[in-house]
Amino acid sequence: MTRVKPLCIAQISDFHFTRVTLNPLRLLSKRFLGLSNWFFFRKNELSAEQVAMIPPLLRSRKAELVLLGGDFTSTALPSEFQDAKQWIDQLDAPWIAVAGNHDCYTYRAFRNKHLYQAIQNPKKANLFDLARDGIEARQIRDGWWVIALDTARATNLYSSRGLFSEQLQENLQAALDTIPQNSSILMLNHYPFFQHDSYRRTLKRSEELLKIVKSDCRIKLYLHGHTHRHTIANLQPSNLPIILDSGCAALQKHGSWNLLTIDDHGIDIEVYQWQNQWTITQKKRFEWTR
Repeated sequence: MTRVKPLCIAQISDFHFTRVTLNPLRLLSKRFLGLSNWFFFRKNELSAEQVAMIPPLLRSRKAELVLLGGDFTSTALPSEFQDAKQWIDQLDAPWIAVAGNHDCYTYRAFRNKHLYQAIQNPKKANLFDLARDGIEARQIRDGWWVIALDTARATNLYSSRGLFSEQLQENLQAALDTIPQNSSILMLNHYPFFQHDSYRRTLKRSEELLKIVKSDCRIKLYLHGHTHRHTIANLQPSNLPIILDSGCAALQKHGSWNLLTIDDHGIDIEVYQWQNQWTITQKKRFEWTR
């Protein structure tokens, strides 16, 4: 019997490329609040330089797929999307990207899908279209699929909530019905489905997403960002997938991302954290039991 080569996947989220604008027309929105928050609080917490060091490392580790969990920008400025595109253009491996709440910071950016205009993956998805349908289902290898969900929405001044809409729920179920029953699935979303943050940062209808994830044992991994708190949780004993929050790649003190090596029996997780350079700080192995 031929042994299938393990699949190497990088999980990275929350880049927060930031530009400052003095254009008053672009400040007549939630963006004014976001830039004020960046100037007084986040300016000294985020580092674009450490994010810039990731692509060469991915090449050296021979990552075969890069899953990007959103929040490429801080306030959805065109120049921030351009910074995100320039970073992505350095990737040698195929990639899949979903939007985060900061990529929909204004109603115009959300309505016109500015993120998906700026970064367009040339590889066509097998099922659905992320920009049009809010979901993408792609076979990445025989027996392995990725389902990417876009649950980010434009919100009012003090909210960063996402929405797992009824239409998105229908699309997800349709995708799951189409994927062969003997497949394994990785699910990518910006938001977690467990609500550990304040109400204004949570995902609406997350309980409906949780029901679907729990009922389909093909879903082996649920990958997300948003919280800026790196988390590894093996919830297979509770009939749920392994949950990985990659954390925020741009945080100077606690920046992190994951390198995953997946085989038919389980997953090896290497956690990279920023310690004046990207350093592996954890290694974990889980066998598939779900």
